[in-house]
Amino acid sequence: MTKIYLISNNLFISNLMIYKDFVNLDDKRKQRPLTAQGEKIALTIARKKFMSELDAVYSSTFSSSIDTAKYIIEKNEQDLIVDKRFDDRKVGKLTDESLNLRNLQEHDFSYKLPNGESLNDVKNRMTSAIKELIKMHGDSSIAVFTHNIPITALLSVWCTKGFNYEEKLILEYNDQVIIDGLRTDYNIIELDFDGETLKDIKKID
Repeated sequence: MTKIYLISNNLFISNLMIYKDFVNLDDKRKQRPLTAQGEKIALTIARKKFMSELDAVYSSTFSSSIDTAKYIIEKNEQDLIVDKRFDDRKVGKLTDESLNLRNLQEHDFSYKLPNGESLNDVKNRMTSAIKELIKMHGDSSIAVFTHNIPITALLSVWCTKGFNYEEKLILEYNDQVIIDGLRTDYNIIELDFDGETLKDIKKID
């Protein structure tokens, strides 16, 4: 059995900062650090029991993911493997700041802006990466520090889709709500595989 823990720390600096030189939106998003509370959340995640039983730790290239993973790799004296396939969705050329990109993409997984990614694009790269982890590590426990949108896109492979009263995407697995459309400080989703066959999805508090 392969256990993969998908982890997102959602407490990063949300204003996109002012740079002296021009930096595009996607690069700004990649460089956002955790807030002070986000650092505390990273420590909370690192203290969870399953974190002491990990065989490998992966992260996206985003600062918020690497900064969340740093506590567990130091505690376990492990290497951190950084893989851009776990990055957040690339926004692309956003010319209208009033555009609700999240809503548009959750209702149409093929929708994307110029030079950006659709949720189907994100789903495909996440699926490819997860299959590779299973082949490389076999029966083991793996933590993947990533982001809410890639987690949602990947879970849509196995979960039933719906929408809440605010038209935000809800994902259910075996009649259990896994993604409820509400913002949380962090998310931990456990995927259990037998080979490449998914056996269970659990949301960990």
